Amino acid sequence: MSNFHVFNSINNSVYSLATNTISSPAAVSPPQYSASINGNMFSAFTTNSASLGVLGGSVVTSLRMNNGSSTKSCYIISVAGGVGVGLSLLSSLSATYTMYRGGTLSSPSGVSTNNANLGSSNTSIMTVTSSTSAVSGGTAIISMPVVGGPFTLNFNGAIIVPPSQTLSLNMSASLSVLGVLSVQTSVFWWEA
Repeated sequence: MSNFHVFNSINNSVYSLATNTISSPAAVSPPQYSASINGNMFSAFTTNSASLGVLGGSVVTSLRMNNGSSTKSCYIISVAGGVGVGLSLLSSLSATYTMYRGGTLSSPSGVSTNNANLGSSNTSIMTVTSSTSAVSGGTAIISMPVVGGPFTLNFNGAIIVPPSQTLSLNMSASLSVLGVLSVQTSVFWWEA
């Protein structure tokens, strides 16, 4: 007879007696932990800020990740970012964070990728660039409003950038009044 319940009878109101045994102990950790041990977890970030005049204005930072590998994929662990505003009239703040499949950047600059294993000399397969202009083209896969301050979106590898594909991230904010405005975006990924 098979036991289909990990704990004692389903008719009991409290399940505390283990009836299935484990043949050997196991420790389970997220895949990014093993990727980091092997030197295959990376990060990149970009930031932009401006001191806006009386009529306000906009500030943008974009990050584009291109997978130039023919065999490896990039698994997005999380993205983080935020909006910093140096005034108390937050009602005049408008900000949006968007992720795109594909997309291009105007006047891109190279961005250094950082290995999460500080003792590893492995380099990323991803070519990462940034711009102070919005992403053009591409297909939006996530778009959300952002209030002042930081945010983090966890994907744990659920967003995959296969060989020859591109992921673009765009953080934009605007003020209708005078103030100092900054935007940041970061991305963390592993490769396999």
